[in-house]
Amino acid sequence: MKTALALLLMAFSFSLFSCYTPRYVYSPSAHNVPVLTQKGDSKLAANYSVNPVDNAVKDSVPVKAKARGYDLQAAYAFTNHWAVQVNYFHRTERNAGDFDAGTRDSVVINYKRNLTEIGVGYFTAMNENKRSLIQIFAGVGFGKSGFTDNGREWNGAIRSHYHNMNVTKLFIQPAITVRSRKNFAASFSSRHTIIYFKNITTDYNPSELNSYKLDSLSYSPRVFCEPSVVNTFGFKKIPGVQFEFQMGFAFLVSRRFVDARVFNISGGLLFDLPKVFALSNHSSKN
Repeated sequence: MKTALALLLMAFSFSLFSCYTPRYVYSPSAHNVPVLTQKGDSKLAANYSVNPVDNAVKDSVPVKAKARGYDLQAAYAFTNHWAVQVNYFHRTERNAGDFDAGTRDSVVINYKRNLTEIGVGYFTAMNENKRSLIQIFAGVGFGKSGFTDNGREWNGAIRSHYHNMNVTKLFIQPAITVRSRKNFAASFSSRHTIIYFKNITTDYNPSELNSYKLDSLSYSPRVFCEPSVVNTFGFKKIPGVQFEFQMGFAFLVSRRFVDARVFNISGGLLFDLPKVFALSNHSSKN
């Protein structure tokens, strides 16, 4: 407990006395953890996602920070034990810093990120009633991440910079799910992610890249451990429609440091289309 508290205090102190405004190169996506028990089970979901952020003051004017977007997810069991999933991730973000906040650079940074993933996985029940399930997915993603940096130097000169790159993501995602009899499922997912940053284009000079921890992005991939808790709540009168809520973290485990978002909170609706269509056909016959 004391060790954990010390680590939290160190992280908080670093954020207070950091000599630069972070340039975040990674933001975690929502986990796609479909509840699959047999061939034909499916998932189609849309989640609104946010990261906790702190507003800042730049040139004595408040700047509203943001880190939000959406995650679109699909999964389909093509056998009684094998499934495929496809995901799309999009984020728009903003953070800022000022001399008055104890940072070295006065700047507003706006980000855009998108990534498309595809994966294949194995799932099976852990008991006869299929209330406890285990699955493991592995996949790859391709996308882009970039930001614009608008601010001023120590001498008051206005400046504008950009930093864009292609992102390749490899992941393996084991998960355990426990279902109740009343349209509820709770899952613990532990995703392990390897991120490659390629084709970097920027007008930062070498000194700035070094100051903002961006100079070594292409040297080696970054590895993140990303645990998440995913809960789904069903509607008794609407089979095949559920509400999903999840909260996850992203911890950098690579030796080379980068600034990255640590949290992701998502909520949205998911649909098991065969069950939805079955309900629709049943209603039309009546």
